[in-house]
Amino acid sequence: MLWEGPFGDHTGYYSLPDWYPKFHITAITHKKDAVYPATIVGIPPQEDAWLGKATERIFLAPIKMTLVPEIKDMDMPVEGVFHNLVITQIEKEYAGQGQKVMNAMWGAGQMMFNKILVLASQTSFPITNYKELAKEIFKNLNPATDVYFSQGPMDVLDHSCSKMGFGGKFCIDGTFKFEEEIEDQYLNYPAPKALPVDDIQQEFPEIASLNDSLLKLDIPCLIVSVQKNRRAHVAELHNAICSGNYINGVKMILYVEHTVNALDLPTALWRFCNNLDPKRDHFLFKKETEEGKYNAILGLDGTIKTKEFDGFERDWPNIIVADDKTIASIDAKWNDLGIGKFIPSPSLKYKDQMYGDQAVASPK
Repeated sequence: MLWEGPFGDHTGYYSLPDWYPKFHITAITHKKDAVYPATIVGIPPQEDAWLGKATERIFLAPIKMTLVPEIKDMDMPVEGVFHNLVITQIEKEYAGQGQKVMNAMWGAGQMMFNKILVLASQTSFPITNYKELAKEIFKNLNPATDVYFSQGPMDVLDHSCSKMGFGGKFCIDGTFKFEEEIEDQYLNYPAPKALPVDDIQQEFPEIASLNDSLLKLDIPCLIVSVQKNRRAHVAELHNAICSGNYINGVKMILYVEHTVNALDLPTALWRFCNNLDPKRDHFLFKKETEEGKYNAILGLDGTIKTKEFDGFERDWPNIIVADDKTIASIDAKWNDLGIGKFIPSPSLKYKDQMYGDQAVASPK
């Protein structure tokens, strides 16, 4: 075994040094003027994102034919970097079929590395229409009864796990529900169309930004960017926010770290999916209503984890951002490359989201 790394990886984060097997090369052969195929990895979407979309299509047929014939379609959004987020559409015919599909998929080859599985019923629109799909899923979702947590093998590149290669996963069953699957002690409030964001941030100054734009689309989900300053901070914040009456009807709150702009939805979802261990990082708030029933709101902590605030013992990686010298070098030669109009480095957007300038994050 050899100690190797760190490497920039397809997750958009560094994979940190570890022990890996070595092998002995006796010869390398090549033809004249060989074309060497390669891809650049980094913050998605990069070239490898389309390799992921290809594997999505390749996996679908054997899973459907041999294990889960009720699957109609499957999608791996690029923000989920292949294994973190999988959306599966099924033809539902009986109660509990969502759990059956969940267990089958987590037992299907490399699908065992999946962290977040979202199940949807058949719709008149494609599952890549994310806005309509999310609207349909949340309409069918009770966050107290239709979200299932488990644990098992995870990709070794998943830095959120407390133990390398082993961690939590969860399934959101957004399929329509048969009568047997409905628990009537929960109320399904209509979600608000907007929140008093300024008032909320004044009450909770640790909130750097709050995205309530999904509410306007009838998607009862919030994105909250928070700067942690103590143990159990996100759990306490979730309980405090949910105690107010202004978010009745919201079903889920996704928390990201304060360096992430919650209004930048693709970036927030990418960071959230990478930083979450679902089993460890979830909290369900249940509030009793005047009718003697309950309103439930699920919180999910997709912030950076540290030893100081989270008891997290592993090193946490930085995101992959080009240094100033590399950016300046590419900018200087751009016009000579003949590749079109100048494009500023994408890394500039993420400079203020780093913790230090090394592969291992050093939050202060």
